[in-house]
Amino acid sequence: MSKNNSYQSEDMKKLFYDFKRLHLLVIGDLILDNYIWGTVKRISPEAPVPIISVEKKESRIGGAGNVAANLASLGSKVTIAGLCGNDKESKILSDLFDQEGIEHLITSISNRKTTVKSRVIAQHQQLIRIDEENVDPVKKEINQAILDNISSSNNNFDGVILSDYSKGLLTAEFIKEILYVFKAKPVIIDPKGYDYNKYRGATTIKPNFKEFCTAVNHPELRKDDLEKHAKILVHNLDLGGIVVTLGKDGVFILDNKGENFVIPTKAKEVYDVSGAGDTFIAVFSAGLILSGNWFIAAKAGNLASGVAVGKLGTATVSIGEIFNNNNSKK
Repeated sequence: MSKNNSYQSEDMKKLFYDFKRLHLLVIGDLILDNYIWGTVKRISPEAPVPIISVEKKESRIGGAGNVAANLASLGSKVTIAGLCGNDKESKILSDLFDQEGIEHLITSISNRKTTVKSRVIAQHQQLIRIDEENVDPVKKEINQAILDNISSSNNNFDGVILSDYSKGLLTAEFIKEILYVFKAKPVIIDPKGYDYNKYRGATTIKPNFKEFCTAVNHPELRKDDLEKHAKILVHNLDLGGIVVTLGKDGVFILDNKGENFVIPTKAKEVYDVSGAGDTFIAVFSAGLILSGNWFIAAKAGNLASGVAVGKLGTATVSIGEIFNNNNSKK
């Protein structure tokens, strides 16, 4: 497959239907996303804040789990590994994984709280988000327990996705161990933070543009200079390549042959970008493992995340939604 426009819609659809051939492992920060939906009709007499009349409460899989949920919704077999507290939120997450048919290897510890993000939404607008979390680096023995859970079946997985939300799980030492255990598999990382040295040796990483600028210590970087700094970062970190999401400007790819290109995003109404990165990396990873072609994989990820931003809150997408969406037209 070459990076040109000859890759037709039917070829892309076949790629998505082939996702069912894969078994992927997702390792990362597990988050429970709570939503409180309601309406606002008046301002509180106690303070200049809106009063929400609650109509519905909902819990969804967030963080690394949302990557796994997107893969499952597109037909892949997926296993999620991560850390939770020994609390009711952990049980809710486990039940949600069961409902989606996602195998989960969750290590629960009593002195750590499950990360919860609670959003209050009225008239399709998020009014406030409340975070409950512990982001201290996870102790080595806990990381080892998680690694022991997954390493015995490492040959069962076609690839690994690391979803880093900077909640303390994916320490440099833990990532190094994962890369060693899965050295014969593609390992694709959604990075976070300032120090990208801990991702050294991965197949690829997928920062957004702001994260990339921070990683290369050039916050003023122009998109015209992206190629130069991407090549330096790929070389310094011994990566196979890099993918940088550019929001409304599309996706930049520097592939494993040193070629770079940008896939534009077609304009559409955006309701919410939360979780769109999870959708992209899930689809990009599956597409890359199946096709071996970075352009095709990034194009597939772009199509899927274009559907995700049209939904409110963290969400999954289906093959039907992708190919009934205007973004899927060539």
